[in-house]
Amino acid sequence: MASNVLLLNTLGDGQRAVFDEFVKTSPYPSYQQTTVWADIQKRQCGARYRYFFYEEQGVLSATAVIREVRLSPFHWMAKIVRGPIVRDIARLGPVVAALKDVLAREGCCAIQLAPRVRGRDVALAAETIRIEAGVPMPLSQQSLHVSTGIVWLDKPEADILAGFKQRARRQLRKAEASGQTVRLADPDNAADVALYQSLLDSFYAARPLYATRDLPDARGQADLVKCLGGAILIAETDGVPTGGHCFIRQADEAIWLSMPTIDPGAPVPRAYGLLWEAMRTARSMGCIGFDLAGLPLEIALDENASGRLQFKRSFNPHRRIMVPVNSIVLRPAAHGLLFNARRMAAGVKKELVRRRLQWA
Repeated sequence: MASNVLLLNTLGDGQRAVFDEFVKTSPYPSYQQTTVWADIQKRQCGARYRYFFYEEQGVLSATAVIREVRLSPFHWMAKIVRGPIVRDIARLGPVVAALKDVLAREGCCAIQLAPRVRGRDVALAAETIRIEAGVPMPLSQQSLHVSTGIVWLDKPEADILAGFKQRARRQLRKAEASGQTVRLADPDNAADVALYQSLLDSFYAARPLYATRDLPDARGQADLVKCLGGAILIAETDGVPTGGHCFIRQADEAIWLSMPTIDPGAPVPRAYGLLWEAMRTARSMGCIGFDLAGLPLEIALDENASGRLQFKRSFNPHRRIMVPVNSIVLRPAAHGLLFNARRMAAGVKKELVRRRLQWA
């Protein structure tokens, strides 16, 4: 089948519109594979991106937002977060082969990719990547969750509540009795965006080791909501902000993006009422599922992870297995040396932060 590949460093307005429309209307869209996500990362942390178009018989069949990760001044690695996006999963093989070819010519050492698919397509995608020399990263090195939880919203609210575990229903009753209120924030309102940023700042200050990675700031999250759909919510008790939540729409589902809460020792947990109101809001938008953005396969060991796991499990979500991040090495010698050095440096940095917190 005749194909055409295009790899660009920048996009014109017309190309941007075509790219984002393709992602939006694909069977498995991902907000990390949109141009607005790349724009936010460029602004927030100076990331560099490339944009991949793949056509078959003159018809656009796949796209990819590719983050350029520098391993040295002369070597780089391609990260395709929750991509590439394909119209037909059966064509993933030629798409990955085309990615390998065009990126190798650009001097890329390796590709990390993890298409966002579900159901039977997970096994098909995993096998296709294996055939193209992909190897799943070890669980300890996975930069994305490999399992998530879905709360189904395609039923009456009473039935959704009845499906929660007793702990969640009890905490929701406590939140209501405490006078906690949850309101929709306006992503175009500077005061609301600034308030959400203050919640994020307080949350991260209390959790220095929390893995924020590339999570956008409040301005970036507001941009995602405006461009892709979703909502930002703010919880208040007696007029005092106590937490917030942002979710993004992906086709017929909503996905958790952030949930900064403050005063974790409060007698009434802040997050239960927030998440329930987010689910109700997503349901009113026509979403049939709410993705909790991660539900670990293994038992969480650290205190923060254990608390998040207990919280998410209380909503009794359906477990969904994801395609893990796979690595396709294009230049073994350079990648083996530089990637391992980069990983060791990151480990040392994290350990230094941990020890500094112990000594503080």
